[in-house]
Amino acid sequence: MKREFRERNEILEFNKKFPDQNKTTPFEKLYVNLRIRTAPFFYRRYKAGTDKWLVKQEKLSHLASAGLGPKLRAIFYEETLTNCGKNMYIHSGVTFYFPYNISIGDNVYMNRNVFITARDRVEIGDNVLIGPNVMINTGNHVYTDPKTPIYLQGHVSEEIVIEDDVWIAANVAVLKGVRIGKGSVVGAGSVVVKDVPPYSVVVGVPAKKIKERA
Repeated sequence: MKREFRERNEILEFNKKFPDQNKTTPFEKLYVNLRIRTAPFFYRRYKAGTDKWLVKQEKLSHLASAGLGPKLRAIFYEETLTNCGKNMYIHSGVTFYFPYNISIGDNVYMNRNVFITARDRVEIGDNVLIGPNVMINTGNHVYTDPKTPIYLQGHVSEEIVIEDDVWIAANVAVLKGVRIGKGSVVGAGSVVVKDVPPYSVVVGVPAKKIKERA
């Protein structure tokens, strides 16, 4: 199976500007190709959400955000998630919980430390950009009974849908029951608690629409 991986723009620019800085030996190229070709075979034995899967995800998350790191993470998710597209770019520190509820489209870019908790379904469309330190959480603690400790009251959850061509900027929180419409932009530091109409720009806590994309 032929695999294609995109590189980050800053890496491509560096390689153009300093072509001699990134030269690899034939042995290094052989090693990289061997790792990429054999990774699917080894990753298929991990069942998404098990302890072994979570441990493997943690180990892969510590690899660098260049070179083999993003490629191996992409293969890991592609081989173990029920619905996962192609041409992902996954930075270091990305973590999924309840991964069997996560669906990811093609050409998805996740920056450092993206955190997804999918007690309910999380659907991410094609061509989605997710910035650093974004938290996507379908669950919430129940706290209605003041006489019972909150940790004993369980959870409620609702699905989150992020449609195609969405940019979620840095440090955003996307909470349960939200649909972010196609072509929308969520400004840095926003907290999304209700649906975002298609081709909207929203910012703030809670996030509110400030304009439409022209």
